[in-house]
Amino acid sequence: MGEDLQDQRGEIDAAETEMDATDRSTDDAAERVKDLDAQISAIEREHPDGVSGSARPEYDRLIAERNDAAAIYNDLIGRQRRLHDDYRAQVDRHNERVADANSYAAGIGPCGLLPEWLRARFCGEPE
Repeated sequence: MGEDLQDQRGEIDAAETEMDATDRSTDDAAERVKDLDAQISAIEREHPDGVSGSARPEYDRLIAERNDAAAIYNDLIGRQRRLHDDYRAQVDRHNERVADANSYAAGIGPCGLLPEWLRARFCGEPE
């Protein structure tokens, strides 16, 4: 039982590391989208009647780059949610297993080793 709990704890630790890395990647992706939005907005402010002429290729490139960055961000958000859901389920399973181990340990104390008729006499448990 102890080895199983250790294995589960190792899996939880690995999940936490993966969540941290994904959280950082998600933050970086959000920052990239925000930066591209600012660049696009700056061009649009310079061309209030519509972007055309020599500014158009750069504007189109930024729009495409922003769309790609937004797709990456959306994928990371989905991954982040799945990882957090999986993590919560892992922790719940681990906590259930810990509760089982604690119940088992309580039952095998000194009185748990005695036959029932002796347990009743020496440990105050009903027969």
